[in-house]
Amino acid sequence: MITTGIPMAQAWEKSSASDHRAGQLILAALRKGSALAQALGRFGMVTPAQQIFLMAADDAGRLDSALLRLAADNERRAARRRQLKSKWVLLYCLLIVGWVTGSITAGLDAPERLSSILFINSSKCLIVYFLIQAIAKASLRDGWWWLGLAWQFGGRDRKTFQWSFTTHWLDLLGWQLAAGTDAATALRAMQGLIAAPAYRTATASAVIAVKKGESLSKALTDSGLLPNAELKSVLVAAEASGKIPQSLAQQTALAEEYLNLQVDKIMLWLPKVLYALIAGVALSMVF
Repeated sequence: MITTGIPMAQAWEKSSASDHRAGQLILAALRKGSALAQALGRFGMVTPAQQIFLMAADDAGRLDSALLRLAADNERRAARRRQLKSKWVLLYCLLIVGWVTGSITAGLDAPERLSSILFINSSKCLIVYFLIQAIAKASLRDGWWWLGLAWQFGGRDRKTFQWSFTTHWLDLLGWQLAAGTDAATALRAMQGLIAAPAYRTATASAVIAVKKGESLSKALTDSGLLPNAELKSVLVAAEASGKIPQSLAQQTALAEEYLNLQVDKIMLWLPKVLYALIAGVALSMVF
């Protein structure tokens, strides 16, 4: 509806989003002239990073694309959570069988140690339960959260990070440049996207560099914002041809495809790892 020129307040009112518990409050804010990103952030419907993402996209005239991206990302994460939850019954059954069998074995073989064994086995079950819950919660985290971990604790040299950073970051930069925003302003608008001091320092360094007249490719490379040498080569060629937004869009499309394949592979192996872990815990309670 936004792409057809319908005012934001009317589009919100006509969509299913208005049925949300804060839908009418957001509608009232939009009617008063509030930007969608600000209204969503005020009522906790987006994270701070998502709010900045939407604001920058809105300024670049790409709010519709940004909303579609967030919606697709939310759907993928919800599907991953459903995939994990479908395995929970069997996982918890393995734990219960291990706990019951271990309790019976302890009662028969060493009744004097039954209380301590029950305590130990129950503790193991609780640890595994909270581990599964933590993994399920992590599956709902968005890409900005994971990028923050990589900037905070290392891991930026891994392919998964590079694909994720390209998908979440470089595309937004390309949108702003395509809209005529200068590089320094575009980079400054993205400083709060990742909650890590190293990222903020890198972004500030890149802003200063482009203000001094350095090329965007050199500024991003020197500040550590370009994930790999291949992207540097692409950006250098794009600068020479004057097609930076188009080149970044192509790189983003490729990176997003690779990233989704990598995440699918992780989700394929994660349940198997959990089965092996819980089977081991169950056996340790029996023997």
